Amino acid sequence: EDEAAVRGIAARLLRQRGYEVIEAADGEEALVLAEEWAGQIDMLISDVIMPGLDGPSLLRKARQYIGDVPVLFISGYAESDFSDLLQDEIGVSFLPKPLDIKSLAERVKQELHAET
Repeated sequence: EDEAAVRGIAARLLRQRGYEVIEAADGEEALVLAEEWAGQIDMLISDVIMPGLDGPSLLRKARQYIGDVPVLFISGYAESDFSDLLQDEIGVSFLPKPLDIKSLAERVKQELHAET
């Protein structure tokens, strides 16, 4: 999430629920962090539209570091507006904006427990 206030609130809520959160201000920073934390990331949460590297492009480049972990895209756009950018991707879900923090936490829990 490139909006610092939204990212901060979401990260704080997830940390309160016991999750370790690695924050990135944009797609480029997220890609660097994905490489740095390769093999240790359990889930990727990303905005779809960000300045520079957008969410779908980030996912394609980060897959080599994050493997087949679940991915949650958050967007103010309809899922159908960008679903063609996600062809051939598995384990991708969508949460619409405006972001409901409780829904985010529930979805993260669902996606992570679906893996086990």
